[in-house]
Amino acid sequence: MNGEKKRTAMEAENERRIGPYKVEHSIHVGEKEVVFGINENENYPFCVCYCTYDNIFSAPWPEKAVASDNYLEAMQIFMERLQEKMEAVRGEQEKFSFDMTPFTLADCIPDNRSENITGKVIVIDPKVNRYEYRHSACQLVLAEGGFGADGGQRGQAVFGIGLADGKLAEWNRCDILGELRPERTPEWAKEALEHIKAQEKEKKSKSREER
Repeated sequence: MNGEKKRTAMEAENERRIGPYKVEHSIHVGEKEVVFGINENENYPFCVCYCTYDNIFSAPWPEKAVASDNYLEAMQIFMERLQEKMEAVRGEQEKFSFDMTPFTLADCIPDNRSENITGKVIVIDPKVNRYEYRHSACQLVLAEGGFGADGGQRGQAVFGIGLADGKLAEWNRCDILGELRPERTPEWAKEALEHIKAQEKEKKSKSREER
């Protein structure tokens, strides 16, 4: 029975640290990672924090750290924060009233790396996303540019606007399954595309007026 309570050899070897604390548990849900760390040499040996990676070095950036000298208290905070993030992701998904079944290669014109995809609706491979984001709302993107979008250029970066959330993001050309087949385009995506193009037209019009 004692074996169930002991750390495995793999756990001992794969040590990761955030500050003075060794990461004992970490789960990434939504936009943040929830981390539980331990340092038995500290007055408060147990620490729980969030970690983000949206910096130029993609390094773990701890936020809202709470330290405790009580293991169960710290674990309770860890579990509560996980629950909070899961509810937040569930709330995001509930905003989408359409079918969230992932698009597959069958829905695409397979990507030809030598072709320019700027201005086309592309399909992101769901496997490049974490599990909670492997659905249709996170796959359709209007390619805006980048060296990876121009098939004649060196580079992988493809910049595009997500049809479901309207946010600009960066992808690699190898993340793309292909161009969405017109006959497979759902109504929500057609409406979103029209909205994005109308916004871009309005921005260009305002820019000309300011000149």
